Amino acid sequence: MNVPARAWKAGALPLLAACLFAACGLASAQYADLDRADWKEDVPPPPPAYSTQGLVEIDMPRGSTVRMGVDPATIRINQQTGIVRYVVVARGPSAVNASYEGIRCATGEYRIYARQVQGSEWSPNSDDRWNSMRGQSGVLVQHPGRLAQGGMCMGTTLRETPAEMVRQLKSGNQSLYY
Repeated sequence: MNVPARAWKAGALPLLAACLFAACGLASAQYADLDRADWKEDVPPPPPAYSTQGLVEIDMPRGSTVRMGVDPATIRINQQTGIVRYVVVARGPSAVNASYEGIRCATGEYRIYARQVQGSEWSPNSDDRWNSMRGQSGVLVQHPGRLAQGGMCMGTTLRETPAEMVRQLKSGNQSLYY
């Protein structure tokens, strides 16, 4: 029997919409539990070795004397906890300092694990709280939000690989994160 095209379209469109909705639900289901109150962070590994060569620059506010960049070789993703960790390097007129940090795309938060002042050992951060990336006004604390928006996050989810994150960060495209 030959089904008229209009009848087929009328029946197929709702089915197609339902399939797309289900697929989107499955894709985001892996992150559904990452913002629960009983979420537990894994034990962060020690800060990785980093290089000041080949940093992916972070767009800083006009007039800032500090240049910041993330070492792409230090980007590590934990899909189970929804955390991306990395080393960011701040270069000013008289010093080069580093910070070992993490971002949780699901909750819009960041955390500093350790800091390194030029020529010194890593110093663990005593504050183990996660802080909101939104509304940060200080020049030196805006970069986690810029990294999330610039390519580490895809909305409230992590990108799949560090290479994908680096590619997005270098592209200059901004995601709709905030």
